[in-house]
Amino acid sequence: MPSSESNTEKLASSLHRGILGLFLGMVGLLGVELAREELLKGHYLLGTVGVVLALGAGYWILSLFLEGLRER
Repeated sequence: MPSSESNTEKLASSLHRGILGLFLGMVGLLGVELAREELLKGHYLLGTVGVVLALGAGYWILSLFLEGLRER
């Protein structure tokens, strides 16, 4: 059964996911760097925040990817 979405709506949705994925990638890299720096200094609370940021961003990027696959 063909989808009722137009090509313009699919393009807008794809562009939205791409931009959000780009920003989430930057947040993930920031989290990795924060975790690396703070854990090496012995600041475990801030290091844990960095790990959570990196893992959360990675999970969200994966869910965006899977959403795009389902939309096809």
